[in-house]
Amino acid sequence: MFQRILFGFLLLFLGIGSAWSQARLEVEVQGVEGKALENVMAYLSIVHHQEDPQLTEEQIHRLHDKVVDEVQTALEVYGYYRPQIQADLQQYPGQWLARYWIDPGPRMSVEEVNLNLTGEGRDDPAFQALQEDFPVKKKNPLNHADYEQGKAALQQLAAERGYFQAEFTQQKLQVNLEAYVATVVLHFSTGPRYRFGPVTFSETVVRPQLLARYVPFEEGELYESSDLIELHTALVDSNYFAEVEVEPQPQQAVDKKVPIEVRLQAVKRHRYSAGVGFGTDTGPRINLGWENRYVNRRGHRFGFALRASGIRQAFDTSYVIPIRDPRTDQLAIASSFGRESTRTSDSRIAQLGVRRVTARGDWRETLSLNYRWEDFEIDGESGTAKLLIPGVIWFRSQADDPIYPRRGHRISLELRGAAQELLSNNTFSQFTLRGKMVRSPGSRSRVLVRGALGMSLVSDFSELPPSVRYFAGGDQSVRGYAFNTLGAKDDEDRVVGGRNLFVGSLEYEYRLLDKWAVATFYDAGNAFNDFSLDLQQGAGVGIRWISPVGPIRVDLAWALSKPGTPFRLHVYLGPDL
Repeated sequence: MFQRILFGFLLLFLGIGSAWSQARLEVEVQGVEGKALENVMAYLSIVHHQEDPQLTEEQIHRLHDKVVDEVQTALEVYGYYRPQIQADLQQYPGQWLARYWIDPGPRMSVEEVNLNLTGEGRDDPAFQALQEDFPVKKKNPLNHADYEQGKAALQQLAAERGYFQAEFTQQKLQVNLEAYVATVVLHFSTGPRYRFGPVTFSETVVRPQLLARYVPFEEGELYESSDLIELHTALVDSNYFAEVEVEPQPQQAVDKKVPIEVRLQAVKRHRYSAGVGFGTDTGPRINLGWENRYVNRRGHRFGFALRASGIRQAFDTSYVIPIRDPRTDQLAIASSFGRESTRTSDSRIAQLGVRRVTARGDWRETLSLNYRWEDFEIDGESGTAKLLIPGVIWFRSQADDPIYPRRGHRISLELRGAAQELLSNNTFSQFTLRGKMVRSPGSRSRVLVRGALGMSLVSDFSELPPSVRYFAGGDQSVRGYAFNTLGAKDDEDRVVGGRNLFVGSLEYEYRLLDKWAVATFYDAGNAFNDFSLDLQQGAGVGIRWISPVGPIRVDLAWALSKPGTPFRLHVYLGPDL
């Protein structure tokens, strides 16, 4: 009988213990907010264990007893050294409730900042700027995180600018509890500044002479880690290498010159590509391509591409030779054979040419010389153009975001022409200016302004092929009109293109959700043969989905200058700039 009673009490005790261990633990903290509250919650052990289903009553009390010390430590980080803390722990059926009321008290201020720099870095403008904008300032509230951030900034700047012997000779944060002020003492010796030494490359698929032209600094120049980042980026962007490692060797420096070791692993020689797309200007599109990334150790490339759409079919080849600065400069020999058919014209085109691309500051300059044969039909008349066309294009683009810029612009200026005296059957000269600008008047809105201006001088316009004439209309021109259906007309009211071009567009876009925006726009323009502008106007609304490769635009545009104001759907994918 006694054993049964004892066994019953044991079961009851175990049941109570199990219920106790499964009781929910709630923690409430009042009196502090912001980062101070976040730090308090991060320090509290009772918070970290409150979801533990195995907590016992003894463990809960032990955690509760540690709270006052933990809160004091957490608040000291933000300069609160005189907090008043009330703690209460209550047990309810199925629940424990821990409450803490905190009066952080006055916040300690920084009485003095003794930041002393010695060594060559003392006169370095970068260190002087950091000294001026040091995170810890006199009379400011004390924040231990600012103190640690300032120390880390000094060490990081020293490493970035080649002060490899830099060290703290004195570092302390003094807290005077009686005067309730803090003093920061940091003595930092930068030591000498190192310079770039020789750059060595591992054996790879291209010659060291070509690799050396990717290096943006000279041996003996003052060391800056940003130059190494630029070198790494340039080698990755060269498309010769799958892996790039750029490593300074300060421990092997001689006469304060740091050798740079570059380890490279080549990409596969052959690259194959395929893609499909759709646009209302072109219809369905398909692209197939092949490239030999390094034909030889001089880094030459060769490739071809087959492109087909509703209006264009072409087979293109190119042979590219890196010149001077291979990051930006190249010489290319290219050919193209294909056909282009629009609502206004039909052409068979063959072209062979050479182009030279170089960087001039923020501008990219392309000099070209192309021989073009074009058999065309337009306005019911046919012709064959044979043109040797020299030309130059200056292009510039800047954006704060390559996918969805809130501020940026692009501009291009092209000059080209031909002369009957130079292997051509027509004479013309042409000037084309195109530009686009993006601005953000509000946090969720953008304004996009686009324009194009073109002028031609031609001896015989009827013999000028469609690819050299100006047309307007389409997704990137005047919306509401089909691709290349705007231009000067003949006596039978058929569009034949024009000598001159003017197009303008104004668009307002508002971002409703993270990846979705709506837009309204107004376009106007035309291609014409004289200066009596007959601007064709279009306006409408659209929706944008901001994809990883650029916005997908779906626009519904009304042709305001057409009788009955018909509408047209436009779909286009690509970056804004």
